[in-house]
Amino acid sequence: MKNFLSFIFIIFLFSFHANSKIASVSTDHADIELLVETKEIKINEDFVVGIKFNIEPGWHVYWKNPGDSGLPATVDWQNINSVKFKNFLWPPPEKTPEEPLMTYGYYNELVLPAIFSVGSNFTDEGASQFDIDFLICEKICIPESVSIEFDISNYSDEDVQLSRDILSSWYNKLPKSFDKEAFIQASNNFISIEWEDEKNEISEVYFYPEDKGLIKYASNQELYKKDGSVILIIERPQRYSNDLQNISGVLEIHTNRNKESFEIKQSINYVQSIEIPNISNLSFWVAIILAFFGGIILNIMPCVFPVIALKVMSFVKESSEKNAWRHGLVFGLGVELSMLALLSLTFIFRNFGQAVGWGWQLQSSVVSSLLSILFFSIAFILLFKVEIGSSLTRLGNLGQKSTGYLNSLFLGCLTVIVATPCTGPFMGAAIGWGLSQPFYISSFIFLALGFGVAFPTMIFSLVPSGLNLLPKPGEWMTKVGQFMSIPMFLTALWLAWVVQRQSGFIGLRDLLIGLSLIIFSLIIYKINHKKSFNKIMSFSAAVFSILFIILSHDSERKVGPKELLVGEPWETLKVSQIRSEGKNVLVNFTADWCLTCKVNEAVVFNSKYFKDLISSGDLVYFVADWTNYDSRITKELENYKRGGVPLYLYWKKDDQSPKILPAILSKQIFKESIR
Repeated sequence: MKNFLSFIFIIFLFSFHANSKIASVSTDHADIELLVETKEIKINEDFVVGIKFNIEPGWHVYWKNPGDSGLPATVDWQNINSVKFKNFLWPPPEKTPEEPLMTYGYYNELVLPAIFSVGSNFTDEGASQFDIDFLICEKICIPESVSIEFDISNYSDEDVQLSRDILSSWYNKLPKSFDKEAFIQASNNFISIEWEDEKNEISEVYFYPEDKGLIKYASNQELYKKDGSVILIIERPQRYSNDLQNISGVLEIHTNRNKESFEIKQSINYVQSIEIPNISNLSFWVAIILAFFGGIILNIMPCVFPVIALKVMSFVKESSEKNAWRHGLVFGLGVELSMLALLSLTFIFRNFGQAVGWGWQLQSSVVSSLLSILFFSIAFILLFKVEIGSSLTRLGNLGQKSTGYLNSLFLGCLTVIVATPCTGPFMGAAIGWGLSQPFYISSFIFLALGFGVAFPTMIFSLVPSGLNLLPKPGEWMTKVGQFMSIPMFLTALWLAWVVQRQSGFIGLRDLLIGLSLIIFSLIIYKINHKKSFNKIMSFSAAVFSILFIILSHDSERKVGPKELLVGEPWETLKVSQIRSEGKNVLVNFTADWCLTCKVNEAVVFNSKYFKDLISSGDLVYFVADWTNYDSRITKELENYKRGGVPLYLYWKKDDQSPKILPAILSKQIFKESIR
């Protein structure tokens, strides 16, 4: 009976409100109402009019500082000379990444309390007019100008009470006064905000500046913890003047329990430079150790094993040499040089504004195609025993001639190129930490990773007793070499599949044409490589194959949205919306060239158990596909201090911060992780 009466009361209020004369207007993408707390306008006192926006899903309006683009709402109360607009009471906005920009605004519903000062000459003149200008955007932006006829006498007591209730709930959302003593510094490049955090509960902080152009909106705001304090480092545009006197804005602070917003406004100290704290969940030496042992583990990963197997085969021939240990050192040198080269290119791209992460080279279908051709060529050489000569490292001449130092160096370089997709499960945290540090610190991290990759091979070559355990070279090596062609062919096939996923069947077609030219080249060379004509034909076909792959690549070629077996494409707005509805959310950051990712998806995310979990409504699943370059995903990985994939984020109902699941999953591990 009680529930029934409550239902009747709600229906009554709704119907009454629907029939009231409350001031309102509708546009194509928003409904706007005017709310009042009282029907009495007093002379020489402030008067509040709440402007309520009911916004069409997917569209948004802007905060007082819209960020990189946009315009805030403005209002004017016409026909009343003695009433002047003072200011809005702005609730905290939401971030909207719009690569390469960042904007601040509101979705679904917004109430802006507008404060008006009432002069001593005010007289109630009946109906007046409210003019409201605002910009509303989805993929396109539409400037709106609306006029609302306003007569306070039309508001019933019920309208006023309803307005009060709505305004009261939005007053509670307004930023609180920041009760901490903050120490703020600014330089030409950065702003730092530091305050004490005795409870050590803060997990995330974001600063919304009121001043336009003060910060780089799209850059990550880094949070550091040190000695009971938290430090927020914010990057500034260099064009901004250095005569900054004070700073104002909103601090959004996340803890494990809730999210709160605080208004901050105070003077700052200008300094020549701000030192970024070298602080993380990882220390330098922990990152070094993780990198080293992670590199050792990489030797048994499927993406690295075929190359390591080739090196072991070469050790069989080199074991009879007195300087066999030199081959191990040259192999290690190739690994380290490649590590430094990839790291340097990563930093160069980042300095030019490209949001790249570890493993970026495999986000290019050109690189994937060339690697596929390379592995296919090696497999062909091993299978058909093609003697390609010393100038080409004699990869196929395993039974008769020394492979040479160039081959050891080449295999070291190749190991690094194919190893990067496999580093995520063991090295995600260490790589993410390393990429966030200055170059010289990152160099030590990645050199340690390279040393770990090369360590077993180098030790094997340096210990004579280890080499003595190997069998003597002989005809048996031909059969072993042919057997080793199988993982090489499989690797080439896997890379061809990646190419198809990256650039569609057009990219796969181009790869097959390139492979055909390579096969022709190797056959011609196999028939009679001693003839100069055959050498020229073979070499020309090989070069033309490589040039064809590079020149035929269309950098603008885009593959349409991939059909996901399970889940839906990742978008930050969708994730935020689903989380606001109080649902469990899982985001899978993955890539087709990440073998660990694909295994996890086959074992867990494509299983009947997982599909039933989604069908039941207990979980909403998103997939962030990093197969091709996507700066949004790169930045999101950086937010969680990860240099690559896989990364699994799980938000339990009402949790403000996600739980990071293990990089290697089974059904049992997954079940225990989401409890």
